[in-house]
Amino acid sequence: MKKIIASDYDRTFYINDEDIEKNKMAVDKFIKLGNKFIIATGRSYYDLMKKVNQYNLIYDYSIINHGATILNKKNDIIFNVSINNNIINELKNELELEKSTEWFCCSKLESRVDFEHTNLTKINVKYPTKKKSLEMNEKINSKFSQYIISYNITSSSIEIVSNKVNKSKSIKMLAEKLGVEKNNIYTIGDGYSDIQMIKDFNGYCMEESVEELKEIALEELPSVSKLVEKVLNKN
Repeated sequence: MKKIIASDYDRTFYINDEDIEKNKMAVDKFIKLGNKFIIATGRSYYDLMKKVNQYNLIYDYSIINHGATILNKKNDIIFNVSINNNIINELKNELELEKSTEWFCCSKLESRVDFEHTNLTKINVKYPTKKKSLEMNEKINSKFSQYIISYNITSSSIEIVSNKVNKSKSIKMLAEKLGVEKNNIYTIGDGYSDIQMIKDFNGYCMEESVEELKEIALEELPSVSKLVEKVLNKN
C-alpha cells in the first residue's frame, strides 16, 4: 500500500549537513519502494529552490508558503491561494513596518516583491525583539482572523498567509489526488505551522520542537530518517 511522508524543511529535514545526507538516503529508498515524499515548508519558492539545488533534494511534491502553494517535482504550480487583495493596504499599515528590521512579500513563484504587487501569497516581517514579534503576531491574528493566519516562525519573525490554507489542507489535497488513505499518511515538523498536519495525520515531531507540537505528536524523533525507518518497518 502506497504511503506518504510530509516533512517540514528547516530544523526538521535539515538540521545539519550530516543529518540531511542520511535523510536523503532514507527518502530515496522510500520513494523507490513506490511511496511519495512531500516537503511541506514555510519557505518561499526561491528560498526552497536554493536548498534543493545546494543539496540535490529528492521529493515528489513541495508545499511552500505554509500551504499556500503546491508544486510537483517539475515545479509546475498545481494549487495556489493568495491573501485577499482587499485587505493588503490595511494589513501593511497595521504591521508597523517602520519598526521592523526586515520584510518581504511573496507572490506565487516570486519570492521578493513589495506590497504593491497583486496576489501576495505570503508576507514575512522581522522585528527587533521577540516581545515585539509576539505582540504583532497576536495583534494581526486578532484583527484579520477572517482573512489570514499569522505564524511565529522564529523568535522575532512572523509570516502571514491566507486562512484558507495550511500544510494539512494541501497534504489532504495531494493524498486525494494520489489515492492514499489517511492512515497511510505520516507527517513531521517542529514549528507552529506544522501543528495542524501533526493533528490531522500520523504526526511526529522533532526533539527540538515548540511545546504545543510536542503535546499532540505521537512521538518525538531525532531525524526524518528515523521516521522513514519507522514507516517502512510497518509494512
